[in-house]
Amino acid sequence: MVVDLILGFFRLFWYGVAYMPKKNEIVSGFYTIYYLVLVVMLIVSFVASNFDHFLVLVVIFVIASFMLGIVHYITDILPIIRMRRWFFQIFKDIKLKTENKLPYFLALENISEYVSVYSFRCYCPTRVWQAKKDFLEMHMNVKIFDIQQNPKDKSVIHVFTQNKPLSANIPWENKYISDDDIFNIGMSHFGVVGMDLAQHPHAFIAGETGSGKSNILKCMIHQAIYKGFEVLLIDFKRGVSFAGFDDKVTVYYEYKDVIKVLRDLVVETANRLDAFRAVKVDNLKDYNLAFADGASLNKKIVFIDELAELLKTRDKETAGILSDSIETLTRLSRAVGIHLIMAIQRPDATVVCGQIKNNTPYRACGRFADKEPSRIVLGSDIASTLPNIKGRFIVKDNDMQEVQGFYYPKDTYIPVAKKLRKPKAKLKPLAEIPKEEAPLPKPVTNKVKDAPKRASEFEFDFSKFKK
Repeated sequence: MVVDLILGFFRLFWYGVAYMPKKNEIVSGFYTIYYLVLVVMLIVSFVASNFDHFLVLVVIFVIASFMLGIVHYITDILPIIRMRRWFFQIFKDIKLKTENKLPYFLALENISEYVSVYSFRCYCPTRVWQAKKDFLEMHMNVKIFDIQQNPKDKSVIHVFTQNKPLSANIPWENKYISDDDIFNIGMSHFGVVGMDLAQHPHAFIAGETGSGKSNILKCMIHQAIYKGFEVLLIDFKRGVSFAGFDDKVTVYYEYKDVIKVLRDLVVETANRLDAFRAVKVDNLKDYNLAFADGASLNKKIVFIDELAELLKTRDKETAGILSDSIETLTRLSRAVGIHLIMAIQRPDATVVCGQIKNNTPYRACGRFADKEPSRIVLGSDIASTLPNIKGRFIVKDNDMQEVQGFYYPKDTYIPVAKKLRKPKAKLKPLAEIPKEEAPLPKPVTNKVKDAPKRASEFEFDFSKFKK
């Protein structure tokens, strides 16, 4: 009994010394000052051969540490003990155990305002946890997002739970702009979600009318302007939904202009690759570093609002040119700093070929009433299970997660854009390379003077298009 009391005293003292300073800045500052005072008093006492004042400070230090240890025990240790007992009872009730050993609760951490993670020491495989997931949700009275095994310690299981639902309206703010080439598009339960052009150079944004695709495009255009990208917009609605960017973005809405733009980009891609070879680099960043005096190349980003309308034309020759150009760009333009963001209302395997799809790894898919469009975009019917909330998407990059896309308010202020670094005329590597066109789609014949007629039958109704 006496030994337990002594050990308990030293344990509380250690809590006050070791743990409280880590979690409390005020306590940490107090201990820093106190240690300095103790050192000074020790030196003074040693010089004066008087240890009374030093002993008084030591006693105060021990009492203060003991009291802080009690506070730490009450606020941190005791709740864990109570939660551990609570989970023991739950695991007994649902019979979640291995070799008569119940999972041992370790910690609770709030990852964000939306998600908490419970950690357990357990030798049950994750499939056993998944089988008991429904029972866990009922006993804990929470929604469980995921159950994962710690990659560094296989005996630790993490259970991710929802604190509150995602907000249905998250306005865009300039604080969401990243300093690098990450284009943030919304908020998940785990925080801000974005598209990293270094990993995913091209993207599909899919969703029914009114799903919020235009808001995502607006947020990305806003960031592209700020980051100094050259922005091109292909939109057969004549850019009506993007009127706020009229003075900053070039809009193309005639087939002959779109064909020329895409063909020029294919040629530029080939020329940039040849320029890279001339200076022995394989990406735009290294190339621009080689010309730090200002003779560098701009990054370009092309937004296509409604890809299916662009490609679904009665003129097969034009459709082939457009499809081949986009296919070439998605395949080759990654390294040269040219990116495609393609919005599509109704994914159709007959319109979007496999090459374009396979070279466009980043996907954001809104809710669809039927499962097939979700399967075409994501390879899963998960988007058909989304709640009917405007701006709610499933984003697929390395994983899939539910995201609430940012709402882009009218008259949103765009910060001062970074200056575009235009190539100088003396840029030798490009000047020395003959501008021979790489194998390109057959050019449009002179007969095509006006925009070709578009197909009269679509899989979607544009009269209901609201943005």
